[in-house]
Amino acid sequence: MKRLPDTIDDFKKLIEHNYVYIDKTKHIYDLLTGSPQKFFLSRPRRFGKTLLISVLEQIFLGHRELFRGLWINQSDYAWSKHPVLRISLAGMDLETPERFEKDLLLCLNRKADEFGIDLQNAETPTACLKILIQGLSQKGLVALLIDEYDAPILAHLNNPPSAEIIRTKLKSFYGVIKDLDASLRFVFITGVTKFNKTSIFSGINNLDDLTLDKRASSLLGVTFEELIRDFSKHIQVVADQGTKTSEEVCQLLQEWYNGYRFSPYSEEKVYNPCSVLKALNRGQFENYWSQTGTPGFLVKLIKERDYPVLDLENLRLSAEDLGTFDIDQIHLSTLLFQTGYLTIQDYDPESALYRLSYPNREITQSMMRMLAPIITRQKSFAPWQALAADLRSALRTSNVKVFCELLKPFFADIPYDLHIPLERYYQTVFYLLVKFMGAETITEEKTNIGRIDAVFQTSTHVYIVELKMGTSAQEALQQIQQKQYAQKYELSGKSIVVLGLAFDPEAKNIVDQAWLHV
Repeated sequence: MKRLPDTIDDFKKLIEHNYVYIDKTKHIYDLLTGSPQKFFLSRPRRFGKTLLISVLEQIFLGHRELFRGLWINQSDYAWSKHPVLRISLAGMDLETPERFEKDLLLCLNRKADEFGIDLQNAETPTACLKILIQGLSQKGLVALLIDEYDAPILAHLNNPPSAEIIRTKLKSFYGVIKDLDASLRFVFITGVTKFNKTSIFSGINNLDDLTLDKRASSLLGVTFEELIRDFSKHIQVVADQGTKTSEEVCQLLQEWYNGYRFSPYSEEKVYNPCSVLKALNRGQFENYWSQTGTPGFLVKLIKERDYPVLDLENLRLSAEDLGTFDIDQIHLSTLLFQTGYLTIQDYDPESALYRLSYPNREITQSMMRMLAPIITRQKSFAPWQALAADLRSALRTSNVKVFCELLKPFFADIPYDLHIPLERYYQTVFYLLVKFMGAETITEEKTNIGRIDAVFQTSTHVYIVELKMGTSAQEALQQIQQKQYAQKYELSGKSIVVLGLAFDPEAKNIVDQAWLHV
């Protein structure tokens, strides 16, 4: 049985040390043999961009022996050798713009020494890059591979002046590529985001953006077929170590890590490869995404946008909304999509609008973990975790009374000055709690004659909730009954419970509750 790589993103090492490699070489072949030969690909962190760059490097170096048993080795690919210039900006010193430029210059000088090229005392990264590519082209057309092109900008999004300085430097750096077209066989650039004014899209001739392209919908990530083909033995090991069947392990992998859709033209969804590997290596299903830390700029942006929590799920956006943005005009929804917190749920070709949502349980928990302290100013996330566990326990036995009683101490503990005497604020906090609890949650669900405040489902029950401010819980129940909210779920095969919660603006808490089993 092959080993699980977990944190390894070097293709040569994967193959030589008998690690699993998910064969993506059919997709790569299509890119290598098509037209044009210059590509950009945006994907979230921890999705295999660096491994993809490593595979491309070994192909252009002509190391065919590494590809035995893989699709491309059986194809008609020519395996012509080319000089490869591979640069990763993620590993640079990004502390300040000056230190970044100095480190990039050192990196290019090391590359020049490696290739035996005289940089002629070039003093800027732009000049070094130009001389390097021209020098390498004397040995053949060059494959230029740039990984995480935007890492220096992302590192300074909390400091727009520094981010702008770096973008200006990168504009010159990437802009030189356009003039070197005759020296280049292939260009592949990866990143998390798509920033304007970096010369990536305006300066490079015929750069093909694969971000929403069907050709790249499963170029990164793990499809269900790949999961079964390449990890079935590891799945069985996890099953044998516990009390679950292999089918139940597969179901947990799907719930936790699947759900990413990257193209409107393909409905295929993929798993987060890094989280799948960690779960199978450890035999534990948990939130590995948040263990690498939440980007500080994302938290800052959410705070500045007044916590639009209920608007983040089921967003409807155009292709332009999902595209590039400027440093001083960053749209939260765009950033959440490009960083992997939201993904394409569906696409309406008639309106050309995308509907976004959280992809899976792992990301939902990551978002709740990030948003909950912002909403309530709780310094510790422990109260949310403890309450979620208790709420889950109450719902397992359909004990609505205990469920409601558990909510009251939590709302009472929210700082006084944070309360907003609006129904939407309490709806938001309630939504976060239930979402983190792990239930399937929908807010402001539309019916044929109204809009339900919240609906959440367990494996056995559908709970329809109406929140009211300054009125009785009985009035909330009457609204549910009069507008026949339950009718939509009568064929679900689950028991239906309707629940009215009344908040008092002075008490700033739940003061009344009423429920019925429909």
